[in-house]
Amino acid sequence: MSNRVLLVDDDPNILAAFKRQLRKKADIETAASGAAGLEILKGGGPFAVVVTDYCMPEMNGIEFLAQVRRVSPDSVRMMLTGSADLAAAIQAVNQGNIFRFLTKPCASEELLEVLKAGIEEYRRIHRERKFNKRTRRWLKQAMEVQQCLLPGKSSGWQELDIAGRSVFCDQTGGDYYDYFEKSETGEPTISVVVGDVSDHGLPSALLMTTARATLRECASRPASPRQIVSHINRRLAQDVQDTGRFMTLFYAEIERATRSIRWVRAGHDPAITYDPRAGQFAELNGQSGLPLGVFDEAVYEEHRRELGPEQIVALATDGIWEARSAEGRVFGKKRMQEVIREHAARPAAEIVEQTLEELQRFLHPGQVQDDATLVVVKVGG
Repeated sequence: MSNRVLLVDDDPNILAAFKRQLRKKADIETAASGAAGLEILKGGGPFAVVVTDYCMPEMNGIEFLAQVRRVSPDSVRMMLTGSADLAAAIQAVNQGNIFRFLTKPCASEELLEVLKAGIEEYRRIHRERKFNKRTRRWLKQAMEVQQCLLPGKSSGWQELDIAGRSVFCDQTGGDYYDYFEKSETGEPTISVVVGDVSDHGLPSALLMTTARATLRECASRPASPRQIVSHINRRLAQDVQDTGRFMTLFYAEIERATRSIRWVRAGHDPAITYDPRAGQFAELNGQSGLPLGVFDEAVYEEHRRELGPEQIVALATDGIWEARSAEGRVFGKKRMQEVIREHAARPAAEIVEQTLEELQRFLHPGQVQDDATLVVVKVGG
């Protein structure tokens, strides 16, 4: 990491004096003009600290530091001048983004202390930039891992066409969706789930992966939807106690042979059903229990109904219908229903994509403010 210092001043006597006085205490290089200083920066950098005089011909100190900020953004910039003009000092701070503003005459001991502080600031900037770069790499890897945990965009069983997708507002998110064939004896059953962890970002993504692992493990054994959700709640309550975090969940099981659906709501909005033959929407509501992780002994109710031929079930998170445009308009459930109605004859994956594309058009040029997830289930005819 560089500890070098570049001094720029059109007075050769000042440069020679500082270089002589500081040569054993700092790695000093000098330039007699702003143009010469820029050439040194471009060809001989990096420099931890750049100190410049204010009053110089052709290019004053403010103009020079503005160029330094572009050429060597990590270098700590300082102004050394005999000018007592307050306006010039303010301009230097605003345009050059300087670390210190010193006035002449400046004792070598004072300048040395300021240079030490500047070098330490440069080291801090360098460490922070290195940490941010490493963090971005970790977040990218976390996003890749999280995406691998989600099912593919479309998965078809003979009686059911299912697809889902999440759009995260950060690199990682707290929304969760899943669908899989339940491993138990009896009637073949498909589990479909959508969840929404409070807040978003990496902490929510970690809680989401915990919930997924618990749900998958519990669903691998014989258990009812109510028992599965209750078990997940107890596990999460132990993990997130005193953190204030929680997770809403809509868990459903569809019996492939009878086309009946059983579901449990843990603080989550009802799923939406659409019957294209009747042109009607309805909700899979019923009593909702507490979100997961709030109270380990929370009680959940299980509900059941039959699904008719060609019916569509849409499970989503509120990041879709609560999304707001730049003008403050809300996307809303009605708009989502109209997209489903318009594309009801298409495969489940296309209904998902058309809905999320409509959301993006609605928000343009903005982006989603919260994670948005949609799963669509189409029942065979």
